Amino acid sequence: MKIKMNKMEKLSLKNREWKEFLVRDLFNIYNSKAYHKTNLQENKKGIAYISRTNLNNGLEAVVVDNNYKKNPANTIVFGAENASFFYEPFEFITGNKMYYMYNENLNRYTGLFIQYILNSSLQNCGFGYGKGLTGSRMKRRSILVPVNKKDLPDWQFMGKYMRDLEQKKIAKYKSFIANRIKNSKSLTLEKLRDKEWKEFFIEKIFHINSGKRLTKTMMKKGKTPFIGASDSNNGITEWTSNTNISLDSNILGVNYNGSVVENFYHPYKALFSDDVKRFTLRERNGNKYLYLFFKNIILKQKNKYEYGYKFNEKRMKRQKILLPINAQNEPDYEYMEQYMRVKEHEKLLQYLEYIEKKK
Repeated sequence: MKIKMNKMEKLSLKNREWKEFLVRDLFNIYNSKAYHKTNLQENKKGIAYISRTNLNNGLEAVVVDNNYKKNPANTIVFGAENASFFYEPFEFITGNKMYYMYNENLNRYTGLFIQYILNSSLQNCGFGYGKGLTGSRMKRRSILVPVNKKDLPDWQFMGKYMRDLEQKKIAKYKSFIANRIKNSKSLTLEKLRDKEWKEFFIEKIFHINSGKRLTKTMMKKGKTPFIGASDSNNGITEWTSNTNISLDSNILGVNYNGSVVENFYHPYKALFSDDVKRFTLRERNGNKYLYLFFKNIILKQKNKYEYGYKFNEKRMKRQKILLPINAQNEPDYEYMEQYMRVKEHEKLLQYLEYIEKKK
């Protein structure tokens, strides 16, 4: 079946001819050898561990490479029970019930194009727990791709389209960073190590409020972030249309279960799991810079609360944290805020320099 599409939603590809192909005619599909995360050791300089998640390009962890059977780079990976597709530019290993797809024309740009096509075509086809998208089922699926004059997949066009789209995004990002730099500050501040510091109980610094339990069966899909006890994706584990008393914004969400002590700043309105506490500053209105400073201070306690020693509300309140102080021996909120503003300014300059080098 050959179709001439005047417009494709979201991609906005005009006047391209498209044709339907069976997946097995475009890709070789392979079972990925399964590794259980409990048998792996995390290491930031190791190899990507991809699992059945729909977040973070499938990345669950980076682990020590102990001569595992690695899947090749420039492939598209998917999980049987979530039907989410990700292009992987590097070698990787996976968890259970994972598959990968290979075509010699896949690269960074064609891979991202096909990833979008697959996610748009197959995510709402009824695959999930009880009916997994296995390799054999995937081979029988069909997808629409743009074709050239010979009615063959137009890999050259797909790559060029994504490369051009990337360049437009980079230009927009550079403009955004440049404007942020204009509005940020490069100040000369006293170094952290030269400041005087003092211990404070967390309950003296923050109001601590609970989240609200919301089960998967009760959750409705929507546009409000749902914050769970995660260590990635800024704590967002779902998107929901539910509402309850945990709806909040401009706070720190601090995990006391799951990935304990991990915490994230939430400037937007979000719902919070009962595994996440909501921290709000007592003595002043918090902002991005103050909360991000406290995020790192609180993370210093992470090692203390592993291996069964729970970071419950009672311990949270009585946990001491070290803070820079002013001449009155009180937390120096002005210094903390300015310190993070300076760090932001430095990072923006680094990002801009990195983008310029990629030209």
